[in-house]
Formats: sequence, structure tokens, C-alpha cells
Amino acid sequence: MTLIVSVISADGIVIAGDSLASLHGQVNISQANEIICPHCDKTHVVQANFQGNVRQSTYSHTEKVFPFLEKYGIGVFGAGLIGNFSVNFLIRSFEDYVKSRIAKGNLYINGVSDLAREIGVNQHSLLVKEIERHNQSLDDFPNNHLFVGFQVVGYDLKQPKIIEVLLGKEVKMNVFEGLACYASGNTKIVEMIREHYKKEIGTEPLYQIFSLQDAIDYVEFLIRTTIDYQRFSPEIPNVGGSIDIALVTPYDDFRWIRQKPLVQLIQGGIP
Repeated sequence: MTLIVSVISADGIVIAGDSLASLHGQVNISQANEIICPHCDKTHVVQANFQGNVRQSTYSHTEKVFPFLEKYGIGVFGAGLIGNFSVNFLIRSFEDYVKSRIAKGNLYINGVSDLAREIGVNQHSLLVKEIERHNQSLDDFPNNHLFVGFQVVGYDLKQPKIIEVLLGKEVKMNVFEGLACYASGNTKIVEMIREHYKKEIGTEPLYQIFSLQDAIDYVEFLIRTTIDYQRFSPEIPNVGGSIDIALVTPYDDFRWIRQKPLVQLIQGGIP
């Protein structure tokens, strides 16, 4: 699923995400078992069936946070693939398309709200085409099914906003613009921490006085806590790997604070 966490502070927006991708598969197990009936003491054969999802493999270097048009930030959660292409690749391709239309003068992105709407329409169209390619339709899925979601962060003029774009049967958008922390994806641990704040009055962080460094440290704290919780839990982890962190301000645009490196492996070690 992943975890994307953003904080709107008075000086800028910090966005962060983990790097773990999990591949799950469907298993169906049917097995005959002999049991002794406690009432008649006779042996009976009972067919046991199990069906569910199991993790097949994980990858720890997935790109989930990236810049867009040099001034916006995007975090992706949910499905990492649409068809044979990663969501990262599709967003990069969409960025090239947007740049070409802007250059021709037939598209205007005047703020993060415009960008979020364009991403929702474009990516949902690709999703529908992929579903139809497999002879399915959106009607085959539950009303609350989430395929993929985005946190789109940036500014409308000087107003900071985080817009959550959810792709299901329809495109849904949630707009956040107060000085606070916002999480998307696997928010179980984040919600547990928030419940603690509610029970212990006066313990919630004072987001209104957060410096940029405080915001950076806080998003890392929430993601790292989720990773460590899953490490010691019997549940299958879906948040992990390196934590990428970026900063968006109306003056400096998008800037990486921390980005996992890509390294070249050579025989005998890493150069």
C-alpha cells in the first residue's frame, strides 16, 4: 500500500514516502483431512479449503515521491502499476505531455488545484482503458475500491494545499490547506498516534510553529514508526525501505531533502 505523509508548515510543504513495493498473489488450497468425531469416535474425511492473498516478493527501491513541473510534488500510494507501466513512469510521461501543451499555449496550470484535476482525469482514463483491455469494467469492482491515489502538493498563488486524488470507480479529490499533517495510504499507525493525541489533551504537535526542520523530522518519524511497528508485527509489511523527503515552497519550488541514490553494481563491489 505504502505511506505518504505531508506537513503544511508556515514556511513550506514537506512531503515524504517510503520505498517498499509488495507483489501479492492469489492462492487456493484444498486438502482432505482425517478427523475423529468426538461423538461417535469414527474417522471422517473433511475437505478443507483456503483462499486468500499472499505476498510473493518485495522490492525496496520503488520511487513514490517525485517532482512535477519543477514546482509541485507528487506522492503515489495504492497500486504501483497500471498495465505494464509504473505509475511513476506514467506521471513522467504525463508531465512531458503537459509541458508540450503548455508550450503550444493550449493548457494552463495556474496552481496545484489545476494540476490535481488534470492528473485525476488523465490517470483515470488510462486506468479505465487498462481494465477494459482485460474485458472488465469498473462495475465489476466494489464502490469503495481504490486502485491508486496521489498526494499532490503545492501552491495556488501563495496558498499551500495538499490535494488527495483517489482513483476508484470515479475520481475523488480531498483538499487540505490548514497547518497540519496529512497522511495517505497505510495510515494505521498514524491514526493510532492521532488517537493518543486526542486522549492525552495537549500532546498534539503545534504544527503552527513548526520550522521546516521540524516538519522534515516529523514526517520521517511517522513513516519510520510505521516501518518499525510492521517489523515486529506478524502482519505482512507494506511500508519499508528508504524514506524519500522533499520540500515545496512558493519561492524555491521543489527541492529534494533526501532521495535514495541509484548506484551501479560492478564485479567485486560498488564503485
